[in-house]
Amino acid sequence: MHMQADINGKMRAILVDWLVEVHMKFRLVPETLYLCVNIIDRYCSTKPVKRSHLQLVGVTALLVACKYEEIYPPEVRDCVYITDRAYSRKQVLDMEQDILKTLNFKVTVPTAHPFLVRFLHIAKASEFTRSAATYYLERTLQEHDMLKFAPSLVCASAVVLALNNPDLYQKERKCSTKVVLPGIPQALIDYTSFEKKELIECAECIAKHVAQEPVTASRRQLIAVKRKFDNKKYNFVSGNVDNPNPKDLIEAASDC
Repeated sequence: MHMQADINGKMRAILVDWLVEVHMKFRLVPETLYLCVNIIDRYCSTKPVKRSHLQLVGVTALLVACKYEEIYPPEVRDCVYITDRAYSRKQVLDMEQDILKTLNFKVTVPTAHPFLVRFLHIAKASEFTRSAATYYLERTLQEHDMLKFAPSLVCASAVVLALNNPDLYQKERKCSTKVVLPGIPQALIDYTSFEKKELIECAECIAKHVAQEPVTASRRQLIAVKRKFDNKKYNFVSGNVDNPNPKDLIEAASDC
């Protein structure tokens, strides 16, 4: 965003918050959302974008991601409708061509989601842990400063943060006594080659963002992700479970 004159990280957060709601409305697969945000970031890092066209970039990136990931992608008219007809069909199609040309048609990229699926499998994560790690990871999509970390590192940190949330650990095992947290699984370190300090540094950033929702200039909270995961499908991890505390991870990792 440092090269953009008319948009900033806050506007990006608003756009991603809206895209999460659209993603839920269209009932799209998780991979589509991550690819969509990746396309937006790569396009905005190359082309200057006007504030009035940021939503157009977002909805068109979603259309491109849907064509890549979905069996039945939404039609262009659906994209026009979802923006309350702020843009025409021609504008969406023109933007689609511009995005693909700018990216040299390189749509196949290693987004965060495939890493998450793999790392959860390696860690032998439970259903509760899977829901929490997915919530933490999706929450990072809104935060521009998280782009300094590799997607694989963010995923691994989200997994170890979920594994070492004592409230989640207790609720899952239905116990009230103090529990011994697992720390950072050695299998995950061996597989990813990340050092403990790298995982902890990234986990601290994730925990900070999960604990505090982004707000707009008008003080409106962007809570689409939190509302999404406060659902039975995700074990209410955003509402009924305490936010992760990196101190718990640091203590558990030091005991390993």
